[in-house]
Parts: sequence; structure tokens; C-alpha cells
Amino acid sequence: MSVGTGDVVSGGRARLPERQRVVWLASIVFFGALPLYALGVMFYDAVRVDGVAFDFRVFFVAAEAALRGDTIYPPVDDPTLLDGRAYVYPPLTAIAVTPLTLLPMEAAGLIVMVLLVAAALAIPLVLGVRDWRCFGMVLLWPPVISAIQTANVSIFLALAAALVWRYRDRPAPSGLALGLALAMKLLLWPVAVWQALTRRFAAVLWAMSSAVVLVFGSWAVVGFDGFGTYPELLRRLSRVMDDRGYTVYALALEYGVPSSAARVLWIAVAATLLGGIVLAARRGDQRSAFIVAIAASLACTPVVWLHYLTLLLVVVALAQRSLGLVWFVPIALFVTPGSGNPTPFETTATIAVAVATIVLALRASRRARSVELVGCLRSDLEPAL
Repeated sequence: MSVGTGDVVSGGRARLPERQRVVWLASIVFFGALPLYALGVMFYDAVRVDGVAFDFRVFFVAAEAALRGDTIYPPVDDPTLLDGRAYVYPPLTAIAVTPLTLLPMEAAGLIVMVLLVAAALAIPLVLGVRDWRCFGMVLLWPPVISAIQTANVSIFLALAAALVWRYRDRPAPSGLALGLALAMKLLLWPVAVWQALTRRFAAVLWAMSSAVVLVFGSWAVVGFDGFGTYPELLRRLSRVMDDRGYTVYALALEYGVPSSAARVLWIAVAATLLGGIVLAARRGDQRSAFIVAIAASLACTPVVWLHYLTLLLVVVALAQRSLGLVWFVPIALFVTPGSGNPTPFETTATIAVAVATIVLALRASRRARSVELVGCLRSDLEPAL
């Protein structure tokens, strides 16, 4: 009997390293080789089918127009608004792209795609993630893949949000990061609400003042071209696009809700999340309040494409710094095509995955905060003991 037991024990000891090796090899394949393969396929297909950086091409054309002194904005009734071929951002993005006009458009687009890969990987790094598997997961997320393929500003906005949190107690860098993001796109304005509610008034001042300087400064560079008609251009764009994206409003329309009632529902959801920032901030849970602010940024914008959900990377990395369930949930976004006219199922699934990610991130954030509070309490009690 003793020999048999010894064999089982020794066999168990022999099998344990074997299991560890299998897990290690599986991790290398899934979190290392697979993301690299996906990147390679993405870049290869982009070159093969002449599909490099679709959104960046709009920026590139606007930059060339700015250099020639031509208008960078379409008329408000221009049909290019219908298919996303019109430049509708503030001038800052077009101006930032002007150095790349020295290159062919395709080469410039590939460079931007490489920069976006680096920026995507920088987001969890900035937020303190050191688990190498998480960086592989980043490159498997459909929103990140979509943002890299189209080469728009979504990943840069997410990186700016990560920098706001990283330097939250340093008003100048935190405020400047948000100000730059707002000057590119107003998407992250609820983050300024978070700064105000957590009494970071100096950061709010830095954010607002830098955004104003960048917006008006960049418009001055293009001779205030389109400045007067820009609000009407945005209203026209919203009327054209707000029933096509992944929003509560678009989803309600898909299920037959009248437009006015659907808009009320959308506003109610956005207001609820803005109220959630207030509640979390009053409890002193700044991390959860920041997560809700990111969720509110997505809920408050009238049009949401798949690449906007790159912001969920900030939510997940902030809530959990090592690999866990919440890192896997956004992979389910493969069910959606990314843009265009999604079916009701695709819109429902996309919103459900985003909500599940945010809810799980909030739970993980609260658990992490509880652990931190217990740790602080123990450190305070140890000298007395």
C-alpha cells in the first residue's frame, strides 16, 4: 500500500509540472503568437486590398487641403456625410497630420497604424498593468482592431483618458491630456465632470483653457475656415448618423420606439450615468467614479462606432491589473461588423457586451478598493500593536 501511495504522490508531482508546461505553452500561443498573427494579417490585408487606414485618409485629404489653403470642411448638404468620407473634426487633427503629407497616403497610413498599435499597448502600461498576457489581449479586442484598421483618433483619446487618471493628482499634465482630447473630439467631456466632482479644479482649469487655446489656435491656422457653419455641420451629421451606431437611441428605433421617446430614453440613460459619477465621487470612490465617467462618455455621444469602445480598455485596465474574466468579455464584440448599419441583434449584443464589461469592471474596482482600505487599516494598526 505504501508503495502504491508513493507512486500516486510521485505521479502527482510529475503531472503538476506537466500541467504547468501545458498552461504556459497555451498562454504563449493565445496571448503571444495569436495577437502577433492577427496584427500581421491585419497589415497584410490592408495593403493587399488597398484598405489602409480608411478614416486616416479623410484626415490626410483635409491636411492637404489645409496646406493648399482650400476649405477642409464639406457643405452641410454634401453627400459625403452619408458615407463617412467628409472631414468633420475640429482642425487640430488635420493640422497634426500635415507632416505626413510628405509621404504617399498609403505609407503615411501604415505609419499611423503602427503608432496606434504602440498607443494601444501604452494604455494598460500607463495604468499600471504588468501582466504580459493582458497586452496580448489588447490586440485581440475587436474595438482595438477596428481602431487600428481605420486609423482614427479613438485609441489616442483612450490614451489621453489613461493619462488623466495616471496624473490625476498633478493638475497640469492631467488637465493638458484632457484638453488635448477635447480639442480633437468632445467625447470625453464627462471626465471633466469627474475632475470637478473630485475637487480637481486646477486640472479642470488646465483642461478647459488648453482645449480653448488648441481649438481656436488650430482654427486660426486655417483662417477660421468653416468656423461659423461648424455647429450646423455637426447637427446635420447627427441627423444623418445617429440611427446607425451602437447607441440606446439607435437600438430603440430598431425596435419600433418613436424617435422622440427613443431620444428621451437615451437622455435618461446618459443622465443616470452622469448621476452615477456624482454618487461614486461622494462615496470617495474615485476609481469607480472615473469608470462611470468613461461609460458616460460613451452614453452621451449621439453616434458610437465599434472603435469608440476602445475606451473600455481604460475601464478594464483601471479595474484589474492582471488577467481576469473582465479582460475576456470584450472579445465577444466579434459579433458586430464595426460600422455601417448593424442589425438589431448586433446593436443589442454590442451594448450588452459594453454594459457587462463596465459592470464587471466596477465590481473588480470595488474589490480592489476594499483590499486597499484593509491594507491601509492594517498599516495604521501595526505600530499600535
